[in-house]
Amino acid sequence: MLLNGYGYNWYREENLARADDLLVRSRASDHLAAAAARLRELEAGYRRRHIPPPSRAQPDPDPDHLAAARRIRAAHDRILSADTVLRGAPVPPTDRIWARFSAEPEMLKRLVYHDVMLVGSAEALESGLAGLDAAAGLDDAREAEIDRHLTEIAAALKQRRDLLEFR
Repeated sequence: MLLNGYGYNWYREENLARADDLLVRSRASDHLAAAAARLRELEAGYRRRHIPPPSRAQPDPDPDHLAAARRIRAAHDRILSADTVLRGAPVPPTDRIWARFSAEPEMLKRLVYHDVMLVGSAEALESGLAGLDAAAGLDDAREAEIDRHLTEIAAALKQRRDLLEFR
């Protein structure tokens, strides 16, 4: 038992791939959280600049600026939703029967490949939001880019989920 780590050998290829899977998903989640934080900062800056507190002269904010702030918030919420799905994604079980019938080492390598694709899309999303200016808000092209990256992340998560299903 001491040599096998109480029934779990830490240095087996499968266990290293399982740990890599967790590490890579954690990095992708960090990139998504940073992108969401950037959008939250952008929304706060946009609101400070374009939506003043109500006054007698102007009790209601400009509807166009309010719609632009809501658009930033909606993109922020979509990113957080993708991060939640990523954090709750299924993990490969450590069941010996499942490992025998699923060609576990090869499956875990393909799983890490999908997870690396997740990190690439999440990192590209974060870097695309780095240069945004609060004065300009979120334009159509930038929002389409955000949605494209989120679609790539959703596709990688679906492929990952399909890979882990036992058929």
